[in-house]
Amino acid sequence: MVRVKHRYILVQIRCNDRAEGEPVAIKSFEIYKYLMNELQRYYGEFGSASMLYIKVIYFNEKTHLCIIQAMHGPHRFITSILPLLKVAGSEPARYRTLYVGATLQQCHKFIVKYQQRYINKTIGDYRGEMQKRKMIEDVNKIKHL
Repeated sequence: MVRVKHRYILVQIRCNDRAEGEPVAIKSFEIYKYLMNELQRYYGEFGSASMLYIKVIYFNEKTHLCIIQAMHGPHRFITSILPLLKVAGSEPARYRTLYVGATLQQCHKFIVKYQQRYINKTIGDYRGEMQKRKMIEDVNKIKHL
């Protein structure tokens, strides 16, 4: 018996028209549909058929991080087209691959380190203890993966 292996792709989605810290409301289904359409466009039926099991697991509106789950092997199709994607929802955007991991735990560890660096970098822009706490809560909103 052979088990199904997955890869978890951590992507940062930056909207061109918005500031870096401004939250973006994008639904995971919109990201999924856009990925499937672009896979069909670049790889044809073979790319679409190999990506029958693809899932957008997580999206953080504040830090613009997204986790995409795909099968091992065809995950390379996704990582190769991510720099070519130009739209997130209805806004122009850039996609950056930050990490590709074999387990969700490894992605979670990377996200925690990344978000800690993000908090350390942006905490000086906020005045008052309540604003700082609110920003830290927004950034650290990670549902149990």
